[in-house]
Amino acid sequence: MSDILIVSGHPDLSTSLANRTILEKIGESGISAVLRRMDLLGWDFDPAEEQEYVKQARIILFQFPLYWYSFPAIIKNWVEKVFSHGFAYGSTGHALDGKHLLLSFTVGGSADHYQKNGQNRHEIEDFLYNFEQMAALCRMKYEQPVYSFGTAYIPGFSTEEDMKRVLDTADRHAQRLLKRLKELES
Repeated sequence: MSDILIVSGHPDLSTSLANRTILEKIGESGISAVLRRMDLLGWDFDPAEEQEYVKQARIILFQFPLYWYSFPAIIKNWVEKVFSHGFAYGSTGHALDGKHLLLSFTVGGSADHYQKNGQNRHEIEDFLYNFEQMAALCRMKYEQPVYSFGTAYIPGFSTEEDMKRVLDTADRHAQRLLKRLKELES
Protein backbone atom coordinates (compact mmCIF):
# COMPACT_ATOMS: atom_id res chain seq x y z
CA MET A 1 0.00 0.00 0.00
CA SER A 2 0.99 3.60 -0.51
CA ASP A 3 1.15 6.48 1.93
CA ILE A 4 -0.99 8.50 -0.51
CA LEU A 5 -4.62 7.75 -1.26
CA ILE A 6 -6.10 9.74 -4.14
CA VAL A 7 -9.88 9.79 -4.37
CA SER A 8 -10.90 11.11 -7.77
CA GLY A 9 -14.34 12.66 -7.54
CA HIS A 10 -15.11 13.57 -11.13
CA PRO A 11 -18.34 11.72 -12.01
CA ASP A 12 -17.06 11.01 -15.57
CA LEU A 13 -13.32 11.49 -15.77
CA SER A 14 -13.27 10.70 -19.51
CA THR A 15 -15.05 14.02 -20.14
CA SER A 16 -12.75 16.13 -17.96
CA LEU A 17 -9.74 17.61 -19.68
CA ALA A 18 -8.30 19.28 -16.56
CA ASN A 19 -8.92 16.63 -13.88
CA ARG A 20 -7.93 13.77 -16.20
CA THR A 21 -4.71 15.59 -17.16
CA ILE A 22 -3.82 16.30 -13.53
CA LEU A 23 -4.26 12.64 -12.59
CA GLU A 24 -2.29 11.49 -15.64
CA LYS A 25 0.60 13.80 -14.72
CA ILE A 26 0.56 12.50 -11.14
CA GLY A 27 0.58 8.92 -12.47
CA GLU A 28 3.47 9.67 -14.85
CA SER A 29 5.52 11.26 -12.05
CA GLY A 30 6.40 7.95 -10.43
CA ILE A 31 5.02 9.04 -7.06
CA SER A 32 3.60 6.08 -5.18
CA ALA A 33 -0.14 6.51 -4.73
CA VAL A 34 -3.33 4.48 -4.73
CA LEU A 35 -5.99 5.95 -7.02
CA ARG A 36 -9.68 5.32 -6.34
CA ARG A 37 -11.83 6.63 -9.18
CA MET A 38 -15.40 7.32 -8.18
CA ASP A 39 -16.52 7.32 -11.81
CA LEU A 40 -15.48 3.64 -11.95
CA LEU A 41 -16.43 2.64 -8.40
CA GLY A 42 -19.89 4.16 -8.71
CA TRP A 43 -22.39 4.76 -5.95
CA ASP A 44 -22.55 1.23 -4.51
CA PHE A 45 -18.93 0.54 -3.62
CA ASP A 46 -17.82 -1.43 -0.55
CA PRO A 47 -17.15 1.07 2.28
CA ALA A 48 -15.15 -1.50 4.28
CA GLU A 49 -12.77 -1.97 1.33
CA GLU A 50 -12.34 1.80 1.00
CA GLN A 51 -11.71 2.07 4.75
CA GLU A 52 -8.79 -0.35 4.34
CA TYR A 53 -7.23 2.02 1.80
CA VAL A 54 -7.82 4.91 4.20
CA LYS A 55 -6.17 3.07 7.09
CA GLN A 56 -3.00 2.52 5.04
CA ALA A 57 -2.68 6.14 3.89
CA ARG A 58 -0.96 9.01 5.65
CA ILE A 59 -2.18 11.51 3.05
CA ILE A 60 -5.72 11.53 1.71
CA LEU A 61 -6.05 13.61 -1.43
CA PHE A 62 -9.39 14.50 -2.96
CA GLN A 63 -9.10 15.44 -6.65
CA PHE A 64 -12.30 16.95 -8.03
CA PRO A 65 -13.95 19.73 -9.99
CA LEU A 66 -15.69 22.32 -7.84
CA TYR A 67 -19.44 21.76 -8.31
CA TRP A 68 -21.89 24.15 -6.68
CA TYR A 69 -19.16 25.40 -4.31
CA SER A 70 -18.29 21.92 -3.03
CA PHE A 71 -17.27 18.53 -4.34
CA PRO A 72 -19.50 16.46 -6.64
CA ALA A 73 -22.21 14.30 -5.06
CA ILE A 74 -20.44 11.06 -5.95
CA ILE A 75 -17.45 11.94 -3.77
CA LYS A 76 -19.69 13.25 -0.99
CA ASN A 77 -21.35 9.82 -1.04
CA TRP A 78 -17.89 8.26 -0.60
CA VAL A 79 -17.11 10.51 2.37
CA GLU A 80 -20.47 9.80 4.03
CA LYS A 81 -19.99 6.04 3.76
CA VAL A 82 -16.24 5.80 4.42
CA PHE A 83 -15.73 8.52 7.04
CA SER A 84 -18.42 6.96 9.21
CA HIS A 85 -19.11 7.35 12.92
CA GLY A 86 -17.03 4.91 14.89
CA PHE A 87 -14.41 4.81 12.14
CA ALA A 88 -13.50 8.42 11.39
CA TYR A 89 -15.02 10.27 14.33
CA GLY A 90 -16.83 9.73 17.60
CA SER A 91 -15.51 8.24 20.82
CA THR A 92 -14.26 5.10 19.04
CA GLY A 93 -13.53 6.60 15.61
CA HIS A 94 -9.81 7.26 15.40
CA ALA A 95 -8.82 5.83 11.98
CA LEU A 96 -8.10 9.29 10.56
CA ASP A 97 -6.29 10.80 13.54
CA GLY A 98 -3.24 12.74 12.35
CA LYS A 99 -3.66 11.95 8.66
CA HIS A 100 -3.23 14.77 6.16
CA LEU A 101 -6.26 15.94 4.17
CA LEU A 102 -5.28 17.64 0.93
CA LEU A 103 -7.80 19.05 -1.52
CA SER A 104 -6.89 19.43 -5.17
CA PHE A 105 -9.62 20.91 -7.28
CA THR A 106 -10.38 22.68 -10.51
CA VAL A 107 -12.68 25.65 -10.90
CA GLY A 108 -14.36 26.31 -14.23
CA GLY A 109 -14.78 30.04 -13.61
CA SER A 110 -12.08 32.65 -13.50
CA ALA A 111 -10.42 33.96 -10.34
CA ASP A 112 -12.22 37.31 -10.62
CA HIS A 113 -15.53 35.48 -10.11
CA TYR A 114 -14.32 34.47 -6.64
CA GLN A 115 -13.87 37.85 -5.00
CA LYS A 116 -16.03 39.83 -2.59
CA ASN A 117 -17.31 41.98 -5.44
CA GLY A 118 -17.28 39.17 -8.03
CA GLN A 119 -20.03 36.99 -9.44
CA ASN A 120 -19.87 34.52 -6.52
CA ARG A 121 -19.59 37.25 -3.85
CA HIS A 122 -16.94 35.35 -1.90
CA GLU A 123 -13.31 34.36 -2.19
CA ILE A 124 -12.72 30.69 -2.95
CA GLU A 125 -11.46 30.01 0.59
CA ASP A 126 -14.87 31.05 1.97
CA PHE A 127 -16.37 27.95 0.35
CA LEU A 128 -13.89 25.56 1.98
CA TYR A 129 -15.00 25.80 5.62
CA ASN A 130 -16.91 22.51 5.40
CA PHE A 131 -13.74 20.65 4.39
CA GLU A 132 -11.80 22.26 7.23
CA GLN A 133 -14.55 21.24 9.66
CA MET A 134 -14.59 17.69 8.31
CA ALA A 135 -10.85 17.46 8.92
CA ALA A 136 -11.24 18.89 12.44
CA LEU A 137 -14.05 16.47 13.34
CA CYS A 138 -11.93 13.55 12.14
CA ARG A 139 -8.79 14.91 13.84
CA MET A 140 -6.98 15.24 10.51
CA LYS A 141 -4.40 17.82 9.48
CA TYR A 142 -6.10 20.12 6.98
CA GLU A 143 -3.55 21.19 4.37
CA GLN A 144 -3.66 24.28 2.16
CA PRO A 145 -5.53 23.20 -0.96
CA VAL A 146 -4.15 23.23 -4.48
CA TYR A 147 -6.61 24.68 -6.97
CA SER A 148 -6.77 26.23 -10.40
CA PHE A 149 -9.26 28.60 -11.99
CA GLY A 150 -10.41 28.76 -15.60
CA THR A 151 -10.42 25.03 -16.29
CA ALA A 152 -13.74 24.75 -18.12
CA TYR A 153 -13.44 22.99 -21.47
CA ILE A 154 -16.49 21.95 -23.47
CA PRO A 155 -15.84 19.80 -26.57
CA GLY A 156 -17.56 21.22 -29.63
CA PHE A 157 -17.85 24.63 -28.01
CA SER A 158 -14.43 25.53 -26.63
CA THR A 159 -11.69 26.51 -29.05
CA GLU A 160 -8.32 24.87 -29.70
CA GLU A 161 -6.78 27.81 -27.84
CA ASP A 162 -9.06 27.06 -24.85
CA MET A 163 -7.84 23.46 -24.90
CA LYS A 164 -4.20 24.52 -24.87
CA ARG A 165 -4.84 26.96 -22.02
CA VAL A 166 -6.63 24.31 -19.93
CA LEU A 167 -3.90 21.74 -20.60
CA ASP A 168 -1.25 24.26 -19.56
CA THR A 169 -3.21 25.14 -16.42
CA ALA A 170 -3.66 21.44 -15.56
CA ASP A 171 0.06 20.78 -16.08
CA ARG A 172 1.03 23.65 -13.77
CA HIS A 173 -1.57 22.45 -11.25
CA ALA A 174 -0.10 18.94 -11.30
CA GLN A 175 3.41 20.31 -10.74
CA ARG A 176 2.25 22.33 -7.72
CA LEU A 177 0.39 19.30 -6.40
CA LEU A 178 3.39 17.00 -6.81
CA LYS A 179 5.59 19.50 -4.98
CA ARG A 180 3.08 19.62 -2.12
CA LEU A 181 2.79 15.82 -1.94
CA LYS A 182 6.56 15.46 -1.80
CA GLU A 183 6.71 18.00 1.04
CA LEU A 184 4.07 16.06 2.98
CA GLU A 185 5.83 12.74 2.38
CA SER A 186 9.09 13.94 3.93
